[in-house]
Amino acid sequence: MVSIFDVAASEGDVTGRDLGRAVESLLAGWAERLAVPVEVWALPTREVPDDTARLAYRVLVDALGRGAGAREISVAMTTGRTLRLTVSCDGVPPQDDARADEEAAAANALRAQVAAMRGVYSTGSGASEHMTITLELPLP
Repeated sequence: MVSIFDVAASEGDVTGRDLGRAVESLLAGWAERLAVPVEVWALPTREVPDDTARLAYRVLVDALGRGAGAREISVAMTTGRTLRLTVSCDGVPPQDDARADEEAAAANALRAQVAAMRGVYSTGSGASEHMTITLELPLP
């Protein structure tokens, strides 16, 4: 399996000015390299603070990694009063316990960073093979 980190730009390369382009490039690379259809509902259109852009990008990379093996992934990232990210994955295969523990640890670290920025980060699963990850960060 190809790691999402093989197709991701360096986090340091992501700025608030080019977040939309970085996300678009990441999603195109992910879809192409892993042959997973990625439906893009929305991309950010306004400049955001660099630290906000980098955190949102990290959450997106983590979400795509969690969706490895999915049959389809949908992504929306919008910028208005807040930066909102929703990643929805269908057909996510069951995880082994070690992978679940690893992902939980990564999610806890991201949750702490999001909380420090007064944001909200959540993960959930509806149907047995469906997962949704959401992020909301306040913008100045």
